[in-house]
Amino acid sequence: MNRIITTLLLASAPMLMSAQARWITQKHDFGAFSEDLGTVDAVFHVINEGSKPIRIIEARATCGCTVPEYSKQDIAPGDTAALTVTYAATGRPGRFDKNVYVKTSDAPTVQQTLTVSGVVIGASATIRSRFPVDGGKIKLQSSSAGFGEVKRGKFKTVFISLYNQSPDSLRPRLEKLPDYVTGQITPDIILPGQQGQIALTLNSRDIPEWGITNADFIFRSDAAEEPVKMDLFTIIVEDFNNLTPGQRQSAPECNVTPLKIDLGDIDSPRNVEFTVSNSGKSPLIVRRLQIVDPAITSAEISSSKIKPGKKAKIKVTINPAKAESDFINARISLITNDPDNSLTVVRVTAEITK
Repeated sequence: MNRIITTLLLASAPMLMSAQARWITQKHDFGAFSEDLGTVDAVFHVINEGSKPIRIIEARATCGCTVPEYSKQDIAPGDTAALTVTYAATGRPGRFDKNVYVKTSDAPTVQQTLTVSGVVIGASATIRSRFPVDGGKIKLQSSSAGFGEVKRGKFKTVFISLYNQSPDSLRPRLEKLPDYVTGQITPDIILPGQQGQIALTLNSRDIPEWGITNADFIFRSDAAEEPVKMDLFTIIVEDFNNLTPGQRQSAPECNVTPLKIDLGDIDSPRNVEFTVSNSGKSPLIVRRLQIVDPAITSAEISSSKIKPGKKAKIKVTINPAKAESDFINARISLITNDPDNSLTVVRVTAEITK
């Protein structure tokens, strides 16, 4: 019986001893403050409520941005000592919550936790480097969402980070998204100094065209702010992953000649031709002939279905009057059912003389 009592007393000794050191408060909230302050300090006070002197023997932070400082002198019974926690806000916009773990000599195995928290409102220079797009009160990482290549029938999600540089809580929203894209902003309400995220999910099943697709949509930080015009783009390609080795051996093969035509100096409309041949074992289907340069006023293919061993002609008209500069570097994209070369790009270049 005496052994059990002794064991219980030994087990509870650290808790009994730790009662000598009492922290007046163990949490400090700085609230929202500007990054321009550089560093902020929080002072925590500990009282020695025991009958013997004690001292702080350790204060450890888990992050280099948080530094505790304290005196190693004894704290007499009834006296108070201070521990200062400095948080370095420079280069750290946004909400923070940092812990400092403290031990005192009266109970060296017992760890007390002191916490500092707050929101750093980023300085303009810091925010511009990370969120260069001005969305009013909210700054954006980018004004463009690039989905890249997406296989027909698949979904793809891209993310755009944002930051509330204002002292107000804001509920941003997205407007005029295309039917094939859904968007969500999290969190719904962006607090001062808080980061958020736009998630845009593309459903390729709802895009009828093959190849490059572009669209615009609107971002608003709140009703009073001017809208930000944003854009998105994707390239819809065919999914050939399910083809068997036999189907690949029997697939069509797209060859375009030449891949580039240089017209030299031009001052009036010119016509050029490319040849598309199928060296495979099944029909080659040209799903789309896409032009993105205004200098190309027309592009037509003689047949969008080319049998094995056969050819088709692409006729292109170049009008220098429509060019955006004195040099034309026009691209024509062919999207086909060739599993090894579903996207072929041919070019027409020219110098405009006046």
